[in-house]
Amino acid sequence: MALIAVNMIEPKVSVILITYNEEENIDSCLSSVAWANEVIMVDSHSKDETVAIAQSYPNCTVISSSWKGFVAAKQLALDHTNNDWVLWIDADERVTPELQYEMLYWLKLPRDFVAFDIPRKTFFMNQWIKPWYPGRVVRLFNKHYCTFNKNILHESLEIKDVQKLGHLKYDLLHYSYNSLNQYFSKMNMYGKYGAEEMVRKEKKFQSWKLLLNPFSTFIQFYFFKKGFLLGKSGLILAVGSAYSNFIKYANFYYLAKNKNF
Repeated sequence: MALIAVNMIEPKVSVILITYNEEENIDSCLSSVAWANEVIMVDSHSKDETVAIAQSYPNCTVISSSWKGFVAAKQLALDHTNNDWVLWIDADERVTPELQYEMLYWLKLPRDFVAFDIPRKTFFMNQWIKPWYPGRVVRLFNKHYCTFNKNILHESLEIKDVQKLGHLKYDLLHYSYNSLNQYFSKMNMYGKYGAEEMVRKEKKFQSWKLLLNPFSTFIQFYFFKKGFLLGKSGLILAVGSAYSNFIKYANFYYLAKNKNF
């Protein structure tokens, strides 16, 4: 069997993330990527200790910028990276040592991949949301072959050649919601941005969706995505998702009314 020659030079990786009042998360997040050559963090004028904590990491560069949206903030971070390979993470995510070693291993190999997706292990109130696993997300990419889409909400990467997408084995940990207040605040925010996304796509408001879409969202999360297996946590997640969907259509109603479409 032919042996694959592995480049022993450690590959250079830039990490990008965006923050606003993430003092509870940022230390653990940055600690998990302390191995990276550089971390570019775009902060939207946090009022807590987020920036001070980030500045204690020698590989982290903080860029302060007013909020212009998820994609604009991530693109600003990407524009300041010095390496071809970039890892995009959120402040509530953690790179495990196993994932770190796996990423660096694959980047040493003479392969044609331009991006990799990663299984993500999501937690709600410290409980693993197993039905959502593996929830793969494209996060490690060569910036010359991938671009952010234009979505206001649920932004993602677009790969020029999907045949060159690799699949990693080890998990990215996602501590998404640590309190009910945080969870429902985010559901409200997602509802607002979801409405703006519908306006951007020039969708037509339909009254029946104000009631039926939240109901169908609950059914999808609780039954089809097996939220019922999580007990009361699954019920809370399903209701929260339905609530966010209702907020989206309620906001969309007024936005569409003001724009007359």
